Amino acid sequence: MIVYWMMLIFPALFVLSAVKVDQNLNRVMLWLFGIVLVILIGWRSEVGGDWIRYVDTAYGIQKGYDFDYLVFFKGDLAYRFIHWVSVNHLNGIYSTNLICAVFFVAGLIRFSRTMPTPWLALFVSIQFLVIAVAMGYTRQATAIGFLMWGLVDLANGKNTRFFVSVIFGSFFHYTVLIMLVIGSLYLVKKYTFNYLFLLLLLIFTVYVFFIDSIENMIYYYITIKYHHSGGAIVRVFMNFSVAMIFFVYRKELDKKYNDNKLWFIFSIVSVALMPASFFYSTFIDRIAIFFLPLQLVVLSRVSTLIESTYNRTIFIIGVIFIYFSALFVWLFFGNHSSYWLPYQNFLTI
Repeated sequence: MIVYWMMLIFPALFVLSAVKVDQNLNRVMLWLFGIVLVILIGWRSEVGGDWIRYVDTAYGIQKGYDFDYLVFFKGDLAYRFIHWVSVNHLNGIYSTNLICAVFFVAGLIRFSRTMPTPWLALFVSIQFLVIAVAMGYTRQATAIGFLMWGLVDLANGKNTRFFVSVIFGSFFHYTVLIMLVIGSLYLVKKYTFNYLFLLLLLIFTVYVFFIDSIENMIYYYITIKYHHSGGAIVRVFMNFSVAMIFFVYRKELDKKYNDNKLWFIFSIVSVALMPASFFYSTFIDRIAIFFLPLQLVVLSRVSTLIESTYNRTIFIIGVIFIYFSALFVWLFFGNHSSYWLPYQNFLTI
């Protein structure tokens, strides 16, 4: 358990530090912390809610398995290929997780570096995005890594790179394709009938290509017993709360940031997901994961808008307190946190 606390304490110390660090040194420190995260995420052992599923089933891929071309048409193409290589030529699930961790962390660090307070953005990501998602749901975490990498490009006007990143991410988890819709909504300047028609066509095309996976997800998370999770409602509520903060500071953010329309869309969706989570919390939780970058952006940017040093300090301490409390409640009272305890690493077992 101490590992999880240290993962949160380290960036918190940088956030609270009154010492100004050279920009180049700060960049090096961010990437060094990223390397530590890669090791902790990639070489974890028997950690995470889906660990047994990944190890036992592993999509039917075992050593000596003939990599039949049909595997490519069952979804998660990139993950299957990486796992096949890892099982047959590397170190099995540990190599798979390590490679996926590199993709996730690269996206996270790059995304955090674009924030006005990178360490605060990184701190906010640890409790759920890193510990719960990256250490529990490898495929979706990898897809989020590609998404965050692409969001940086989208904000910088490199639109094609964003769409390519999302498509690459879909080779790990198809649900990230919903972000193609979000990206399209952000880029269009006028919502004409033709645009809406093309958007519906895009959604329909995605559904047709992934109909089996989508229907399985709906059945698993909505139709049968796995549709409700109290913790999921809390996580969706955190995104909802941050969306409310965004709306309060929207005018100030509009003046300072050119990509504010993107986070307005993220906020609208996060608010819409809140009431839905009371009925199908687990399903909504899996969708809401892709909107978690909103927390990193809003809390980081808003902290720099508060002019009073005293009020800014109170805001930052409040953020730190909330996320430490969230980790405490999850570790000690979470229904499924036992799957993450104790933390074990391949290097020490």
